[in-house]
Amino acid sequence: MKHTDPYITAVDVVRKLRDAGFQALWAGGCVRDLLLHKEPKDFDVATNALPEEVRTLFGKKRTLAVGASFGVIIVRGHRPDCDVE
Repeated sequence: MKHTDPYITAVDVVRKLRDAGFQALWAGGCVRDLLLHKEPKDFDVATNALPEEVRTLFGKKRTLAVGASFGVIIVRGHRPDCDVE
């Protein structure tokens, strides 16, 4: 797999969540695509961190609470965004 910007962003998000003591892993279509040797268009990250904990960890300016009521936060960065659920 090529190390594309979405891939690097997803690795960074998982690493930061785990370093903070949370569980974090890729979920959804990106896992399917990787198993089929396809390049994922985006990455979803599942975690046991609460939405507010994700926003605190990545900063309010870098996060977008698009679905905080059901646990979805978008983490913005220098690379394409990553959904954290």
